[in-house]
Amino acid sequence: MTVEPRKIQRVGSSTLAVSLPSEWVKDTGLKKGDLIYFEEGEDASLKLVTKTGIEREKPMETVEVYADLCSDPMMLSRILVGNYILGRDVVKIVSKDRLTSEYVDAIRSTLRGLMGIAIMEEAPNHVVLQSSIDVTQFPIHTLLRRLFIITSTMYKEAVDSFFDSNLVLARDTISRRKEADTMFWVIVRLLDSAQRDKVTATKINIQNSMNVLWFRVAAHCLWGMANWAEKIANKVVALGENRKLIGDLLLSEVRHISDEAFSISHKAMNSLFSNDIELATKTIQEYEAIQKTEEELQEKICSHAYLQGKSFSVTKYFRSKTPIEPCVIAQLSFILWSIRRRAELGSEIADIAITKALSKQTKICNIASE
Repeated sequence: MTVEPRKIQRVGSSTLAVSLPSEWVKDTGLKKGDLIYFEEGEDASLKLVTKTGIEREKPMETVEVYADLCSDPMMLSRILVGNYILGRDVVKIVSKDRLTSEYVDAIRSTLRGLMGIAIMEEAPNHVVLQSSIDVTQFPIHTLLRRLFIITSTMYKEAVDSFFDSNLVLARDTISRRKEADTMFWVIVRLLDSAQRDKVTATKINIQNSMNVLWFRVAAHCLWGMANWAEKIANKVVALGENRKLIGDLLLSEVRHISDEAFSISHKAMNSLFSNDIELATKTIQEYEAIQKTEEELQEKICSHAYLQGKSFSVTKYFRSKTPIEPCVIAQLSFILWSIRRRAELGSEIADIAITKALSKQTKICNIASE
């Protein structure tokens, strides 16, 4: 390796520049206006890559998975997801004997939740999977917004199924869960690729390496929102006809908290993409208010559920002449808690938004190096 010293020149008032070796420019065919890419090394080095070098196909990465060493189909499923996240191009699942039907079913079920990977070869003792997804075609902001839309749709359907006592809508919400899972794993795969390859990070519009961490946590929060929406829908199904025991006043108070929780998650995502510290701070404060309201409502539910007489008026909390069954109260309480969890996850995204915004110069904070 040839080491050639070159002196840094100042161009304008704040830009530093260094000229490129003429022989290297000639060999690579670079000309004025061409793009070049910089890749930072951990040893303070800076690697210069031409567009041709970027577009050169990388060798396919293959991994063998020994199914006989997996204690159960779920373990095999998790291993397949892990290899998908790590960007492996070809995954070969092998067995000394015939793969059992349970393991084959686990492979097929797992693939239904992963985008851009399919079975290319199948035999009694092995299955070959190949990924065809190009992560650089998916801007990270687009994927995060898509996951937010999916989780928001699930949430709206779940709470509407509760208010309208619509079991069909509740089951539709549950069926959407795989769509959220698929989008989440694509995002995680994309971010893992960006973490390992700074050129990929540039292509998907990640300029700061810390964004990989922040977006990964934000994606996990969104995935959690999908999880809690599914739980709401499951409890609506479990409530069944008992949902009609809930009075108008209680429904009104639950709807208020539900609307606030959705608003918090929406503001949190806006603050994440806009680097709006003020909006993020207000979002966190709004969650703190919801937290208090939810706790007070939980206490009211428990106290009203076991009262006799006029407290069971249709305009109050419950429509019943006798105390409400404990399992009904537990299901209702869990739905309320799940609504609060969406707001809480939104506040966590808002926390990330503040840190992300402060990584750059802002009107609030002036960054100076001594």
